[in-house]
Amino acid sequence: MIEKHLEIVGCNHRKISIDYRYLETSVKMIPVIYVHGYKGFKDWGASNLVANSFADKGFFYLKFNFSHNGVTSEHPIDFVDLEAFGNNNYEIELNELGLVIDWLESSILNVDFTKLSVIGHSRGGGIVLLRTAQDRRINKAITWASVCDFNRRFTPDFSDWEDTGVQYVYNARTLQMMPLYYQFYENFLKNFAKLDILSQCRRIDKPLLIVHGTEDHAVSIDEAMEIHDLVNGSSLVKILNAGHTFGAVHPYDQNTLPTDLIHVIKSSVSFLTDI
Repeated sequence: MIEKHLEIVGCNHRKISIDYRYLETSVKMIPVIYVHGYKGFKDWGASNLVANSFADKGFFYLKFNFSHNGVTSEHPIDFVDLEAFGNNNYEIELNELGLVIDWLESSILNVDFTKLSVIGHSRGGGIVLLRTAQDRRINKAITWASVCDFNRRFTPDFSDWEDTGVQYVYNARTLQMMPLYYQFYENFLKNFAKLDILSQCRRIDKPLLIVHGTEDHAVSIDEAMEIHDLVNGSSLVKILNAGHTFGAVHPYDQNTLPTDLIHVIKSSVSFLTDI
């Protein structure tokens, strides 16, 4: 298997770290771009095993870190840049998915760009939905445990956040208090039309697969139902008794994938290869 790592310039001159992998072939491959979620990164948990699974099936599989997700090239699985994390926002992530697509489109890699597909997990699923509605280059899209509305993620009372300019989110895994600067909400309001997942979903006219666990306590399966109802012709796959990460954890020290995640991959591969 061929695996490459590189960086491109993202928003605010910060770096987007990319890795991609594939099996050498003379046939043009279907390119798949994976988008991580909130407090996530491209090497979280079983992500590399997932990437290998797609590559083994003949796909060109690319995953990347948003430039403001808090990890760095030197520390790819640790949140060492909390200033970047605090200055992240949905618009940055939407734009950076576009930048990664731009890079792939301009590359000389052996891919069939007309079959470009994107996969997003959790918050990354919301970014994928927005980008699919707004970017004609995307041929197919898949969401894994996706949110359906960014607006619901904000607390009703913003007074303290606005007064202090920052609020902190506790990361139970790393035991860190992670900052979110008030610009996050201000930027959302400023760009509400293009960041409104519910209204943007009505514009999606490309094949969409929605995968969600029935026991997801982080993002209710009701949100998957909302997306399914809004996107005409979309497909919904429910993974019975699965949680938000489909059995994966971080760190992940197993050599095989969790059963639920295997089901997710099988459903996704079937969707991507269905003519």
